[in-house]
Amino acid sequence: MTVVKAILSNFLAFIMAIFLTAFPYKGVELPILNTAKDDCKLVVEMISDTHIEEKELIRQTFMKAGFRNLSRASTKVDAVVVAGDLTNYADEPSLAKYYEILDKYSPAKAISCAGNHDIGHAGDRNVTDISREEAKANFIRYNNAYLGIDARDTYYSYEVNGYRFIALGDICYDGGHWDAMDLGEEQLAFLDSELAAANAENKPAFVVCHWPVDGINGEETIWPGSGIDLSVNDVKSVMEKYDNVFYISGHMHAGIKSTAVDEKYDLASVETVNGVTYINLPTYGLVNSFGDPVSATGMQLEVYDDEVIIRPRNFITNAWYTNAVYTISLAG
Repeated sequence: MTVVKAILSNFLAFIMAIFLTAFPYKGVELPILNTAKDDCKLVVEMISDTHIEEKELIRQTFMKAGFRNLSRASTKVDAVVVAGDLTNYADEPSLAKYYEILDKYSPAKAISCAGNHDIGHAGDRNVTDISREEAKANFIRYNNAYLGIDARDTYYSYEVNGYRFIALGDICYDGGHWDAMDLGEEQLAFLDSELAAANAENKPAFVVCHWPVDGINGEETIWPGSGIDLSVNDVKSVMEKYDNVFYISGHMHAGIKSTAVDEKYDLASVETVNGVTYINLPTYGLVNSFGDPVSATGMQLEVYDDEVIIRPRNFITNAWYTNAVYTISLAG
């Protein structure tokens, strides 16, 4: 209901965000582009909110088709990021199906983080009767087996081409929440340590967390109350201590927005605040709002010595949103 109220109270911005992105002033390019230049150090394909269900085939087909396209692309993919809500109702058969699709179709290892649907919605709509603690344990077990790591909680670090990805998650304190999350002091200390290590190597670091940060990427307009409460979990201050930090989130189901929407309505898919670049991904499996509403959308991230380029795209049609490209200069 909060999302509906946000749309109704910001109806002009809602309509114009869709119009200025779906009918762009710079155009949409087809077909597959070989976007990465010769000196590219890392190519990452980023999606969120796949909402896989074992018996629901459409979202599974979207995921398979998108990954098949990536496997055929002329640009080599080094890593995939999935920013939470891997499943719809936290049941183990759906989680198993998600990792089965990754194993069979993903062109590179996927760094996944657990979202509210993967833990908080355990037992929702009587799909499963497991507890949130059991849902959390299932995510850790499946993700460890897939990546070949030994994480003890929902947060962990993973390196690709020498670049550090730091996945954050709900520690499920006292049973956890339905939609909100707790980071906890230990996880914040872990994040601080990992970012310090990346900074010492003079490389950008990529933080992956399902929840956006309060007040960033238009969160207050698109979905009030959906972000990380900084008065409880001040992840923002930790990240601002370091150079070249990129924070990748989902959760808001906000569509890709052109740079014109950013300029006119302060609703940005990509936003740099106090040196930290925040990337909010659209939902891959469901309908989006406040931007292009179509499913199967996400972004490609390219890392170079002096810059990072973020290119929104559709993973099934192979359309590239050239009116929504961001180039972030790296410090140092």
